[in-house]
Amino acid sequence: MVRNDSVAQSLGVRSGNHVGSQHRVSQPCRQQLRNQLLQQHEDVQFNPNVRKPCASDEKRFCAQIKPGQGRILECLKAHRKQLDDICHAAIFQAEKEEMDDSGVDFQFIQQCKDPIRRLCQNDASNALECLKGYLDDSTLELHCKELVLERMAEQNLDIRFNPNLKKACSMDIPKFCLGSASKDRELEGKVVDCLKQNFVAKKPLTQSCSDHLTVIMEQQALHYQLDPVLVNLCDKEIQIHCGPEEPENTRQGQVEECLKRKFDTLTSVECRRHVALLITAVQIDIQADPMLHRACAIDLVTFCKDVPPGDGRKPHIGHMYTAVIADSSARFHRLIGNSVTFSTGTDEHGLKIQQAALHANEEPGRFCDHVSGLFKTALKNCEISYTDYIRTTESRHKENVHSFWEILSEKGYIYKGKYEGWYCTADEAFVAEDQTMLVKLPNGQEQRVSTESNRPVEWFSEENYLFELSKLREKLRHWLKSGPVIRPLRHYNLVKSWLDQELIDLSISRPSARLSWGIPVPGDSSQTIYVWLDALLNYMTVAKHSQSEMNIWPPSVHVIGKDILKFHSIYWPAFLLAAGLEPPKSLLVHGHWLVDDQKMSKTTGNVVSPQSCINLVTATGLRYFLMHEGVPASDGNFSMKRMVRIANSDLADGIGNLVSRCCGKSLNPLQTRLGVSPSSFESCGTPGSDLLSLLERTPDIVHDEYQKWNFYKGIDQVMALVRGANGFFQTMEPWKLKKEGQLDQLNATMAVTLETARVVGTLLQPIVPSYSERLLDKLGVPQENRSWDFARLRWTTTETALGSQQAVLFPRIKFD
Repeated sequence: MVRNDSVAQSLGVRSGNHVGSQHRVSQPCRQQLRNQLLQQHEDVQFNPNVRKPCASDEKRFCAQIKPGQGRILECLKAHRKQLDDICHAAIFQAEKEEMDDSGVDFQFIQQCKDPIRRLCQNDASNALECLKGYLDDSTLELHCKELVLERMAEQNLDIRFNPNLKKACSMDIPKFCLGSASKDRELEGKVVDCLKQNFVAKKPLTQSCSDHLTVIMEQQALHYQLDPVLVNLCDKEIQIHCGPEEPENTRQGQVEECLKRKFDTLTSVECRRHVALLITAVQIDIQADPMLHRACAIDLVTFCKDVPPGDGRKPHIGHMYTAVIADSSARFHRLIGNSVTFSTGTDEHGLKIQQAALHANEEPGRFCDHVSGLFKTALKNCEISYTDYIRTTESRHKENVHSFWEILSEKGYIYKGKYEGWYCTADEAFVAEDQTMLVKLPNGQEQRVSTESNRPVEWFSEENYLFELSKLREKLRHWLKSGPVIRPLRHYNLVKSWLDQELIDLSISRPSARLSWGIPVPGDSSQTIYVWLDALLNYMTVAKHSQSEMNIWPPSVHVIGKDILKFHSIYWPAFLLAAGLEPPKSLLVHGHWLVDDQKMSKTTGNVVSPQSCINLVTATGLRYFLMHEGVPASDGNFSMKRMVRIANSDLADGIGNLVSRCCGKSLNPLQTRLGVSPSSFESCGTPGSDLLSLLERTPDIVHDEYQKWNFYKGIDQVMALVRGANGFFQTMEPWKLKKEGQLDQLNATMAVTLETARVVGTLLQPIVPSYSERLLDKLGVPQENRSWDFARLRWTTTETALGSQQAVLFPRIKFD
């Protein structure tokens, strides 16, 4: 959905052996022995290959267990994690080899052990056939039921072996699948295939049949039937390479695997590209990948049963970092009196989205609605104060894209031609050959990838529309030199190096036959507009529909992750310059987030959900950590423990402790914030004058750092002030002053400390808005006195009543 590691934001100011296994025993005898052993739970007493290596563990854990009925073996299995390695290996080998028979499936027996004993009288050889008759039995565990259905699919069993499907589709079978040779077709097991094909083709099957097929196909994870694009693109390749004469491809679920094995021999560019995506599709969540889902079925049930589907498409802290940076800047500019239009949202077109929706088995529009909703919720939960949430599937945006295309066309920047090159579907971009390299995949095959993103590329040639980017190099260089348009400096230098090279014309459309999920080219429905031209125009869509009375173009700044720099610093200003419009005034480019010093990746499973952080430390804690630790010029390093430690140290102990001590009824029985004057500081001696000096210079320093996007430096200054105030309070010992009756100095100490807390609360509003609101509410600060004009020391003789809220601003978080 969001095609990078950060949501792009825009601000307009102004994301061994087994007993008998080596002997020549007849098959019926072996089977009987196996069934008998299964019935006895393979007790250690019946298997010397287990008894000997597990002797010591048997004494350690099972000395009180009487032999027989499998109790000793069951005891050992219960202590698997504590067994010696040799014993653990012997038990596993015995289990596996016991089932290693043409009539017995080890994995199946293990997963369905209880139903086999309960429903099938421990008859392992006929377990599958037996359990087929219990598919509608409510006592049959779901994971076992799914495995039964999967085994049926793998064997391509005839419909006669699935009475439930036959009943559900009784009207559809004669209508769609039975001709004059109906009996032969049914004997050949083709009826199920026929129903599936008609189902995928969206033929008018009865609802009961459609519902049943939907469940079966999802549970069986039949690859190519669930991927009509694969069938469409690779139809000839499937016939050539994966026909029934291929012994390994007789099972219906193996076509995709066949194409992967035959990758080097595939001749169709479109098919190769699609298969390459399947090979390297690590961005797709496991629930949307039938092959991976099936391969990891046992592990999913064991370890991930509580994980909801689709976690791989949820926002992560990288997205929220971009949003919080933009939000902090927007809030800061509002505080200093600027009018702000702050847009964010999701770009939702392109081949990657089309593929993701397909793998999720959803219609693209509905898929986008769901994912965009997740992002919108995440932004709300993180207290992001955007003024416009733009989705590129909105009609207002489509109208704007068509209008912009027409402008570029009228100005002569668009022409139709043949384009050849390396294309990266994941990045939705063509890549120059010197920016690619060959890498070896885990299966031993070689794949060419982009050196910049490490994602696969494929060579192809097609006719589409091109944008004359080559004509705009000098204008882009002039824009780059016009001011600090790209920050930090390292990213400015990178863009400069790109513009020192020749630019080639850019393909700005794709054939609709390959990419249907997008905005069609005006007057040519055979082509779909390039997703980045579409996506980048979201900023202009917002500007056109802004409720602001002032002209908000060009945007003051785009906040982006470094992985999409080229699109925003080369393509986007080029499009605008070609259309006769001003490019954005600046780009703020930030790094990515590591997790415990490792790259955040869905493959390694270390993607951090912002909601998990909010559940632990609240939105305040997450925002504060991201702004405290995030340095735009470099990558950040996320750690749950560090996040908790920093939140506790600064928000609970540092600021929270300062406020709670001053607002406690012991030292402040009247619950007031006293007026403060120069004499308040003077009467406190050197500690007072030191704090006064710190308090006077801090707001201006923080203002300058916020203005330069160095929020982490601004926070450091605020926390230095907090430490100074806490040190002052500790030095003055107001509890002693009260005890000794030195009320004037006590009042001065309280007034100075509370005034410092007020300034701190005002300065932190852009970073932790709800926390600052609670702080200022507690100090009784009126809403009209919370702008940046009040973010500095203000003399007053007026006493103000404290708020009735509790003084605990941020309860300490316990985290092991």
